[in-house]
Amino acid sequence: MRSTLGSRGLGRHASRRPRLFATGALVACLGLVVVSALGIQKTYGATKKTTLPPLPVCAFDFSSKYEPSAGEAVPYTLNFSICKSVKLRLAEVKPAAVTKIEVLDKPQPTRYVRGGPVWVQHVSWRTYFTRSLRLTFAKGLKTGQKVQLKFTLTAPGYRPDVEVVSQTVYNP
Repeated sequence: MRSTLGSRGLGRHASRRPRLFATGALVACLGLVVVSALGIQKTYGATKKTTLPPLPVCAFDFSSKYEPSAGEAVPYTLNFSICKSVKLRLAEVKPAAVTKIEVLDKPQPTRYVRGGPVWVQHVSWRTYFTRSLRLTFAKGLKTGQKVQLKFTLTAPGYRPDVEVVSQTVYNP
């Protein structure tokens, strides 16, 4: 019995299928490349963000002999040290629970931003810095209420460091 298909039967169609599949796959890949290229253009060419190292803060302390109380001016001592010599910017973010921040000793702040002192100076890694502050708390605070004080330390070439200190209000 002889095959009725012969050499030109399925063979002719069978050789077209791999070429058709390869062409379809190539068109699909090319389409993906074009779509992804358009997506990159919409993000203005930004592909990777560089990660900066953290600011080398060796020690940080913000303390007082007294508990904060409503309507009172309480003296605080801010101590910190940096493990590298950098041009440091130290800023205290004034919370709503604090009505006034006074700097008691030198060095005086470079400027005040929204009521909070900002120091900008070159800091040597060998120095242990001390700042004396007096915070006046708002009169409407209740016993047990938390007050968060934030200090932002920034330097060129480093990620900003935010130190947060929580204080619990005590009313006698």
